[in-house]
Amino acid sequence: MESLKEEIWIELSKILEEGVKPALGCTEPVAVGLAVSKAFQVIQGNVKKIKVTLSPNIFKNGMRVGIPGTHEKGLVFATALGITCGDPQLELEVFQRVNSKAICEADELIKRECIDITIEYHKGSFYIEAEVITDKGNGLCVIKDSHTNIVLVKANERILFSKDNRKNSEKENRETILKGLPLKEIQDFVENVPLSQIEFLLEGAKMNLEIAQVGLKNRPGAGIGAALNKLALNHKIKMDMPNRARILTSAACDARMAGIKMPVMTTSGSGNQGLTAIIPLTVVCKYLQVEDEKLARALAFSHLTTAYIKTFIGKLSPICGCAVAAGIGACAAITWVLGGNSQQIGGAIKNMAGSLVGMICDGAKGGCAFKISTAAAESIIQAELAMENVFIDDLDGIISSEVEKTIKNLGKFCTYGMKDADKVMIEIMLENK
Repeated sequence: MESLKEEIWIELSKILEEGVKPALGCTEPVAVGLAVSKAFQVIQGNVKKIKVTLSPNIFKNGMRVGIPGTHEKGLVFATALGITCGDPQLELEVFQRVNSKAICEADELIKRECIDITIEYHKGSFYIEAEVITDKGNGLCVIKDSHTNIVLVKANERILFSKDNRKNSEKENRETILKGLPLKEIQDFVENVPLSQIEFLLEGAKMNLEIAQVGLKNRPGAGIGAALNKLALNHKIKMDMPNRARILTSAACDARMAGIKMPVMTTSGSGNQGLTAIIPLTVVCKYLQVEDEKLARALAFSHLTTAYIKTFIGKLSPICGCAVAAGIGACAAITWVLGGNSQQIGGAIKNMAGSLVGMICDGAKGGCAFKISTAAAESIIQAELAMENVFIDDLDGIISSEVEKTIKNLGKFCTYGMKDADKVMIEIMLENK
């Protein structure tokens, strides 16, 4: 029994290590830039053509989002920048070396109309293929299943790298273990794992609050965070915990989606989910003046609950992962920080699921700040309601008497009930161009 528990704890630690990483810019165009830069790295030469093939979710999330360090948006510019300054060794910070020269060169590349981007509906929910054709031949890179998971690299049809399927199966096995856990086992891990194994999570709180301050000061994008802050300073809304979380989380998202060149700490492959999983919880802990150890354990609870939900709804999905995954993760952790018992933590999760399940994902863009501001505030409100033993009724809609079944219902609705949603959403977004 102890050996099984030890195995589970090892896997949960690895999920945190692999799923909580810094990223510079929205992770979907960043992943495209990574694939393009890797394909170009192995062939070099003068570019003639760049062909990028994407699964629908990647396309949707990259269409309208800002590229870090530039004033540009979208997948075409991310593709061009992958050629002119992308460094594949930096993975999710592939655009770290962007400068005015790289931007000008990317503009020239785009003017040549040599970039083709197409959607591939039949290669899974997370697929990126980049082929770079130069005067020296063809370079190719394929990314599957997650943002940095390069599975194939070729130069002139010669395979330079092909990922061992066993490595993929190890990750799939890890996700299978997580998917089969009752949430109380995640809580047991969080409460008892040695602090040294999760202390690194505190860096994410610092990092995400730093970009929030830039969002407040510079008012990038729609500026919802700065505007909400002004409302609070003018006493039009109260500066309480939910609104403080709303202000800081949306300000961070304003900055990130506008392309501010600062990293954020991600969770489960998403920066905006990282903002939602981390900032509201950190606000609560600062209000309550809890010690760093409790914050670190709460962050682990938030990240792991988010990852747990993502195993059911998918890496990228038709519903907003910030609301229904990271928002729920934050809510569970906040309830735990407030001293909630298992019933109250489960009730808080069901409250969030019942409140925000209808929030769709219509791509990564500046408007995400409006959505995650709602999720941030609601994560605290629903935690506080749960502490008052106010719970959504069991059997209301997707809600079940068991919290795990509620999350499974959420996944079922997302996977089967909305299977055509992304295709329709992309059609609408393309019509709006």
